[in-house]
Amino acid sequence: MCAYRHLLSIDADRYRDHLLRLDVDSRYARFSGFTSDATIKRYVEDIDWKKSRITGYFHEGELRGAGEIRFEKALLPARAELAFSVEKEFQNSRVGTALMARSLIMLRNRGVTTADVVCLLSNRRMQKLALRYRADVEAHSGDVFMTIKVPYGNIGTLLSELTDGYIGWMNTGLDLALTLPRPSVFLAARSPRHLHDGAAL
Repeated sequence: MCAYRHLLSIDADRYRDHLLRLDVDSRYARFSGFTSDATIKRYVEDIDWKKSRITGYFHEGELRGAGEIRFEKALLPARAELAFSVEKEFQNSRVGTALMARSLIMLRNRGVTTADVVCLLSNRRMQKLALRYRADVEAHSGDVFMTIKVPYGNIGTLLSELTDGYIGWMNTGLDLALTLPRPSVFLAARSPRHLHDGAAL
């Protein structure tokens, strides 16, 4: 089962593990250079969740893609930076496109008017994605700086985010339920002593 939902601070370990699973090329593209495991761990530890918003793509309960927003400030931000990561086996499946769309809807609903995306000149996939939203592009010293003008949100974008969040958490709950043992299996695993001792009365 697949689902998109917002990550909370309690999901930090999931986000860290997702970033650590990125293959060499995907990790290089995400962080614009070679990045060690220790650096990724510190990166996640240093996230200010009051100024960040991360949308996760879950496949069978495991985080496989993420769109990260870093707001310029916690209250009434006008600008934010976007970054995306998708594990190799889930690339070319429009996961990045869906994460970008959801991230921009969140920016619209929060009054953010400018979104910045920075990537390497070699990261054509990210550039193509940003250009779909008419990004202004500048290249300097091997880096590409893209600026997307974000329109204000409306009732449609608000309902879209609310509905998407509800469906995401509902699917997450279903994934969790599927991992729990069935009652009959649970009871069969218990010994007769446990079924008849005083604590069970």
